[in-house]
Amino acid sequence: MIVPMVKYSFLLYHGDFNRFLEQLQELGMIHVESRNVELDEETNDIIRKAGNFNKINSELKTVETTPETVPFDGDAYALAETYSSIREQLAKLEASIAKVSKDIEEALPWGEFNEDDIERIASLGITPKFYEIPVRQFDENWANIYPLYEINRTKGRVYFVILQDSQDFNFELQAVKPPSQSCVKLQNELHRLNERHSHYKRQLASLAMSAGILSEERKRLTEKIDYNTAKLSAQNEAGDSIKILTGWLPKENRDKFEAFLETRDTVYFTEEKIKDGEEPPVLLKNNKFVRLFEPITNLYSLPNYRELDPTPFFAPFFMLFFGFCLGDGGYGFLILVAASLLKLKIKNAGIRSVLTLAQYMGAATVLFGVITATFFGISMDSIRPDKIIERLFDLKENFGMMILSLMLGFIQIIFAMFVSAAKTVKQKGWKYALSTWAWIVVIIGGAVLYALKDSSGNIAVLYTVGIIWCLAELVALFYNTPGKNPFVNFASGLMTTYNMISGLMGDMLSYIRLFVLGLTGGILGGVFNSLAVTTGDGIDIPVVSQLITLIILLFGHSLNFSLNILGAVVHPLRLTYVEFYKNAGFNGGGHPFKLFEKIK
Repeated sequence: MIVPMVKYSFLLYHGDFNRFLEQLQELGMIHVESRNVELDEETNDIIRKAGNFNKINSELKTVETTPETVPFDGDAYALAETYSSIREQLAKLEASIAKVSKDIEEALPWGEFNEDDIERIASLGITPKFYEIPVRQFDENWANIYPLYEINRTKGRVYFVILQDSQDFNFELQAVKPPSQSCVKLQNELHRLNERHSHYKRQLASLAMSAGILSEERKRLTEKIDYNTAKLSAQNEAGDSIKILTGWLPKENRDKFEAFLETRDTVYFTEEKIKDGEEPPVLLKNNKFVRLFEPITNLYSLPNYRELDPTPFFAPFFMLFFGFCLGDGGYGFLILVAASLLKLKIKNAGIRSVLTLAQYMGAATVLFGVITATFFGISMDSIRPDKIIERLFDLKENFGMMILSLMLGFIQIIFAMFVSAAKTVKQKGWKYALSTWAWIVVIIGGAVLYALKDSSGNIAVLYTVGIIWCLAELVALFYNTPGKNPFVNFASGLMTTYNMISGLMGDMLSYIRLFVLGLTGGILGGVFNSLAVTTGDGIDIPVVSQLITLIILLFGHSLNFSLNILGAVVHPLRLTYVEFYKNAGFNGGGHPFKLFEKIK
């Protein structure tokens, strides 16, 4: 549900304003309404610092530390400055290491030499020319013609030198640039660079050990940003002598908050009725089960304050759709067990809520695995003691599962229309929701009439439903927009009828993807099982046979599980955000309730 809000307007003398803001932030109960104001340079500078601290903190989380690592001795600003300097030095070193490594690779085939010797040779009027060519192009007779000295042959190439003196001769190949230094000198240089690189890495680990001070300082800066934003959001009246600050408070906290205001003799006004154009912040409050699905709501958009919270309405469907898509009892059992074991070890509340959600998803998958009698791609028909569900819906057959997916889609769409009607009643009143209620009766009545069309023993029921259906259709056609001419409504109703029929059929067909994904996962699981057994049976070596079978099973089911998990998350999201939200008349666009508080 969306928590009801009360609007507060505070009238404050400018000399008391800053102190009141500090006390309000210390109390941490209210959402201060931020107007579209231009932030001053101080606040923008704080925002930049907080963003930089957050970025550095995230990067330092990837740095490995050891028990021997010595924590950094300094405050957050010194740490950030040191981090930037170290990163700059590391970037230069890594570029130098890459260059020297490449030089070593180029110099290695030439072996060890002394640059002084080359200079002495040059002083005698002899110029050494360096050549590198493929072995197949090298002519062994060149050594008899030219002063050629072969240095090395490696990786299909020949490295040689020709000492060219004053004698004039032309060699047919183009000389290459000689190494700038000998390989030994380059390797020594590389060793020196790596030592410096390790030194800076140790310093980086020291910073990572003390990264917590960045988080603490970022909290302080965030508090300052909130404070400055609230300060700038106040309206100035009476020549800036009076400050007017607006905020929103959950109605359930009203008594406690007003008791705080009375201790300060603060002048304030309250409003419970929301005016047109006002957009109160949205705070969701649900039970433990529904609260697990709130991140799914937030992923798309918060509802606006005037509509209903969709979370409790789509949560059970989302869980069932996940189980339908994954569909294998073995996979569901794995999720259930893994999530339960992790919950025993992990204490973080946020992660535990995700694991609890995974437990529900695993349980839903086990349920559909029982219905379809599938466990790790194996059909369990032969050991099923109970055939009641299968006799009712023939669910083991593909046609039965397709019908079940359409039935679930029909139920969710009708349920969404109930939500839409309830939202309209809340926002506008009963008469504006009559058209939606009428369409619900038309659709359900039509389904009942279709089911009873061949029943000769229920004539009274058939006529009663038919009369109700006709009345509902009349309301849908002639009273779809209260206050308008009935003939204008009739034209609009005909268009709505066409859209309703085509839209309902299209929406219901979208739910076939539940059946398709579940069917695909089951088929792939069975294929990997068959492949593993067939391949294993084809190998006569006992241990190797079982090992190959096990490898194929593990690889195949891991791949199938990963692909199906992706589909089991994405497609229920799509059905929720498109089909359910559309039929529920969801608008969204709400902005979250944010406490003006000291960050703990």
